[in-house]
Amino acid sequence: MTIDIYEMREGRPMKTDSIGEDVWINLTNPTTEEIDYVQRALDIDREALTAALDDEEGSRAEVTPKYTLILIDAPTREWRNGREEFTTYPISITITDTAIVTVCLQELFALSTIVTGRNKNINAVNIANRSRFVLQILFRIAVNYQADLKYIEVKRMAIEESIRKATRRDDLFELHELESNLVYFKTSLSVNCSIIDRISRQSRFIASPEDKELMDDVIIETNQALEMTTTYSQIIKGTRQLVEADLNNSLSNVMKFLTSITLIISIPTMIASFYGMNVVLPGMNETYTPAVLLVLMVVLCAVSIQILRRRGLWR
Repeated sequence: MTIDIYEMREGRPMKTDSIGEDVWINLTNPTTEEIDYVQRALDIDREALTAALDDEEGSRAEVTPKYTLILIDAPTREWRNGREEFTTYPISITITDTAIVTVCLQELFALSTIVTGRNKNINAVNIANRSRFVLQILFRIAVNYQADLKYIEVKRMAIEESIRKATRRDDLFELHELESNLVYFKTSLSVNCSIIDRISRQSRFIASPEDKELMDDVIIETNQALEMTTTYSQIIKGTRQLVEADLNNSLSNVMKFLTSITLIISIPTMIASFYGMNVVLPGMNETYTPAVLLVLMVVLCAVSIQILRRRGLWR
């Protein structure tokens, strides 16, 4: 639960203690007191500040006389079932005449890179230029989607490499988790594309040729992330089907081998059963009969194994 307030000093965002002109207020899982503090300072609706606190909230864009609200989904990571998994959380971006407020339940890498200065993909940020700053946040979110998607593909390739040596049930579960993650990504990106398309038609975000170029980059990167999600979903689905087929084939081979073993064992069992019955059979009273029967059993078993092996029924 944190509230961070930034203003431009020496050409970069620097922390400050009070809400003044041209500031960026970043709220991460804020408390009620923090929400009240920002609401009183900016005189905006409480709903604009709490929209992102419901992780099931749908993405949207609202324009009111006092503020503009942009609510979209951003990628993040969390631990589930002992694994690092990918998911999305709503992030609200509220633009007023004096400030920008971002609210999210989780700390987002897209926002932390603004503070650390890791922004080699776009121009330097300027909080005072609020419309461009918002576009830069949207650009970072789209780029983060792509980074997480590439990491998901790396994990899939590692699983595919491991199943060449031995297929495990854990591989199937992990592929299922990755496929579920991509479903979240695809749903979020589809809605994000619609919201960004709506924003691109608002004149306040296209005040200069640089803004137009940046908006085009946001649209391109978001659409590319959506295409990557669709492609990787199909690839992971194929890999999962391959793992399932391999597991089924392994089970089939085991059952086939056990059936062959049962068939071979039945040969000496059948011969011994005949001579164990209380009836007269050839050679019953001869001393060499047990040795002959033992040799006969071994020969019949060896011949049966060779026949099964030629037919591919013996490993």
